[in-house]
Amino acid sequence: MIRHTEFPEARDLPDAEQEKVIEHVGWIFRRAWELGLKNFIKCMFIVTTPAFARAHGHDVDMPVSETVDWRHNYGHKTPDQSHDKMVHWGLRNEKTRAFTESAIAEVFQTYPELDGFIGVMGEALPGKRSTWFKEAVVPGLKRSGRKPIFILFHWMLPLDDFLEDIVPKEVYDNTWLAIEHNGEVISDAEPYPISTRWAKQSGLPTVMQIVPHNFSTLPFNSPEFAYQMVREAKKIDNYKGIATYLTGGSLNSTKWGLFARGVAYYEANDVDYSDEPWIDTLAGRFGDRQAALHFLNAYKASARITPGINQIAWSPHDGRCTDQLILKYWHWSTQNLKFSHFASPAKGAALLPLRHYARVVARYGARFRDNDGSVYKQQHDAAGAALQGHTGAQELIWGHIDYQVTPEAHMRKVRQYGATCLREAEAGMPLVKTNVDQAQRLFNEMKTYKLLTDYYERKVLAAVSALIYSFGGDPQEKERAEKLADETVELYQVAADFMWEHLDNKSGQIRGGVVGREERPEGDGDVF
Repeated sequence: MIRHTEFPEARDLPDAEQEKVIEHVGWIFRRAWELGLKNFIKCMFIVTTPAFARAHGHDVDMPVSETVDWRHNYGHKTPDQSHDKMVHWGLRNEKTRAFTESAIAEVFQTYPELDGFIGVMGEALPGKRSTWFKEAVVPGLKRSGRKPIFILFHWMLPLDDFLEDIVPKEVYDNTWLAIEHNGEVISDAEPYPISTRWAKQSGLPTVMQIVPHNFSTLPFNSPEFAYQMVREAKKIDNYKGIATYLTGGSLNSTKWGLFARGVAYYEANDVDYSDEPWIDTLAGRFGDRQAALHFLNAYKASARITPGINQIAWSPHDGRCTDQLILKYWHWSTQNLKFSHFASPAKGAALLPLRHYARVVARYGARFRDNDGSVYKQQHDAAGAALQGHTGAQELIWGHIDYQVTPEAHMRKVRQYGATCLREAEAGMPLVKTNVDQAQRLFNEMKTYKLLTDYYERKVLAAVSALIYSFGGDPQEKERAEKLADETVELYQVAADFMWEHLDNKSGQIRGGVVGREERPEGDGDVF
């Protein structure tokens, strides 16, 4: 994107090709300004160009240290046994510092319509990450002759270092903050408290990032969910706006067009949610307002399903989430002790984590099974006789200050969302007058959701029984777990067959996960 006037050895392209790129990028930025938009480049540190790495002898493996990140050595060999492009990542020395300062200054001098950066002091940045901001980034911003915005994304950066080395005004007085709503997934309308504390403690202008990487195939298209997310984001200290990372479709996309429009509309307008504008949109597409209402209801219900699964099969990272077609027992097994004891942080203690729940049921018995404590269940002995007990207590049975949701109750609700979205789609189909093919696609997606919720619920129930048994609970839970696991496989087969026939999977765009028995760690009795 730049000519690298200070470091000509960093040029990867011939001059003529380089000028074409600069001309094209400049046109994009100018056109954006004409449309009232601002331009930001998302950037990583430390990254040079491959040509710069070769010129300075950086294109070799180096021992990982405080100045060399492991990503520098990452990748496969090319046919000529030279290194792949990763050698221009993750090397911290005076040469890469000077290159970074120069490149930042030059990009703003080259593109007057570039308003700022959104970048991370994490991943490929070795050493104390926060100090790179003062050493290399800020000098480049100041050398640019302007005062661009730098939106610092908090990914993989210690909060205390951020507060010490980046936040103070004397470091750079046009720094903003970007935080992730639910990590690299959407599990809740509410943001995670571990992210919002950054805004509260820093006092910086804050942008909320929505990253829906757990929606791979089926639509996430509820404007109501968008409204709720925006409403919650606006409660954040120093809130300035939302950045959405929606890929694979325009604002008219049937995957998340209504959601994207909803985010923009409710961010810009302080109004309560109403179905009416969204019914208007869908009525224009399908030629009937009643059909539009049914389809909107289907979108609203279906948008609760994937987040609902992520709430109980919780992992905030891309690649480890449910991804709609993948629900792994890994989420609750000892193979995943990092996340297996948790439910969504946005739920606080309202949703009982599955592993904790199973351990309590195994220890204290059937009185706790699928019981939030609102109805007292008498405990019985093995012969069925009622045990000594009382019908009330000073505190709730789960020891909290409110009734908590059990995994069984949570999954019943998820399955009900599946039934609702199919029922609404079925009601809308006979009323469609235009774009029947799109309506049929929507119907098939809603039926897929319904079939998957049957599978989701049965798999969680199988996991509950397996874990109760593994923690020393009722021996009959082993047989129950195996029966439920068999039913889970059958239900997944039904859903997979339907998707294959009705969602154009011949192209290979719809992917699930590997089917097979998980590896059993030595001495581990709770993997099945």
